[in-house]
Amino acid sequence: MEFAAFCALYRQRYLAYAHSRLADARQADTAVRLAFAELADQWDQALRSPHTNAYAWRLLTRHIRTHVRAAAERDEQQEDGEQKDGEQESGDSRTGRRDHSFLPDHADDARILHRDLGMPLLEATEMMGHTAPRPR
Repeated sequence: MEFAAFCALYRQRYLAYAHSRLADARQADTAVRLAFAELADQWDQALRSPHTNAYAWRLLTRHIRTHVRAAAERDEQQEDGEQKDGEQESGDSRTGRRDHSFLPDHADDARILHRDLGMPLLEATEMMGHTAPRPR
């Protein structure tokens, strides 16, 4: 029952965050579904952890990072293939690509949730498992 309530409370927020990081709704949905499936398997452990939200957030961000890396690898392979086929000039740099890198800490995640997705800062930090925002 608690797990179902947790999912109902956070699913849409997790999806919005995942979509902002992945820019593909299907990948975002997959990352969130996988994170919740893993959380279901580890629910008792998550409840025993210092903060269930932090435990769940780590699972979510790990699944998103996996999708980000896979997308970056696909982009690189596609670019390499295009360059070999002569469809792109070799002078075309990768700096013009969308940056799929992750911001390094929870403060940056909170900034994304707050600024980009319009979530109140205290709500964002609580969702990530922090009781108060970290100073930047």
